[in-house]
Amino acid sequence: MLLQIRDYIRRMRVASNQQIAREFGLDIQALQPMLELWLRKGVIACCQEKSACQSRCFKCKIQPPTYYQCLE
Repeated sequence: MLLQIRDYIRRMRVASNQQIAREFGLDIQALQPMLELWLRKGVIACCQEKSACQSRCFKCKIQPPTYYQCLE
């Protein structure tokens, strides 16, 4: 699963933790340690937030997403 997550971030170029969790059917709390492993190894990095999605679902209001990009 770690490699699949890395490959997904590579393919998307920039992906939020919410996007990745949805793609793999994971809880954000379960995903976080996997993302932290890739962060420590220097494979991915946190990056600037994208502009607001203009959605009216308000899902991001509770916990704003963190965006990641691949460094390789």
